[in-house]
Amino acid sequence: MTDAEKAAKNAEAPENKVTEMYEYGYRKSNYGPDELVTDSHGNPISVVDAMMSAKDASEAKTVTPHLCYYSPRIPGNTGSAIRLCAVTGTILHLVEPLGFNLKDTKLRRAGLDYHDMAHVVLHPDFDDLVNSMPNSRIIAFTAHATKLYTEVEYRPDDILLFGPEPGDIPDPMDIMSGPHVTEQVRLPMRPSLRSLNLTNCASIAIYEAWRQLGFSGGE
Repeated sequence: MTDAEKAAKNAEAPENKVTEMYEYGYRKSNYGPDELVTDSHGNPISVVDAMMSAKDASEAKTVTPHLCYYSPRIPGNTGSAIRLCAVTGTILHLVEPLGFNLKDTKLRRAGLDYHDMAHVVLHPDFDDLVNSMPNSRIIAFTAHATKLYTEVEYRPDDILLFGPEPGDIPDPMDIMSGPHVTEQVRLPMRPSLRSLNLTNCASIAIYEAWRQLGFSGGE
């Protein structure tokens, strides 16, 4: 084997690929979006391979309610939600259509890795979520509700539902107030002000539910 062939082979080695991806412990800004997550050895793997199946999610024993983002549009919000769910033991359900590619660099910059993505389920539509967890209560968080989020006694098999970020697409009221929704709740805010960031709202909700459940599994 010639020196050029050896150099080419070494460049393809997984450990050398990882070295090329990182600089001072952080992913290089010019590294392409094709590799979002890595396994425990730092090797790039497919996003789908890192995710949880809907069946496994429905059977998992959880210490917090499930979190669902219906048709999220901003990758940074979803990246933050993935990290939120990783640290609280929450399962995150993402319902298509998404407003971004799961390989988006802004998702990558949230510092995601294999273990974080293991808490995420991707559903092709909302019916797939409902059918996969038929015995779960769906609690929709919406500014149109009158009941406060603190007035609910949460269960680990609940699904906390959040709609898309505000934008040009109307809120899907058939999803947020359909017959599948058990409760509609809201976070209190000062009047005439814009809504909180989506994942800020989800964080408040998840931690309130986890508090009610005794922070089981935390330390």
